[in-house]
Amino acid sequence: MRHFLFDTLGLAGFGAMTYGLYLRFGLADALITSGGLLLLLALAGARAAKRAAAKGDAA
Repeated sequence: MRHFLFDTLGLAGFGAMTYGLYLRFGLADALITSGGLLLLLALAGARAAKRAAAKGDAA
């Protein structure tokens, strides 16, 4: 349940940040920035999953 709460708060924060960028700079800049941040998040998640799998194999 805790992970669900953190995920929900993270998505709400990301949405608020994207909306703020949209209001300040327009749609194109907001989408470019949000897409880049989502790409970084996906890479960080893949790296964490790889480390967790390697740690599980070593134990």
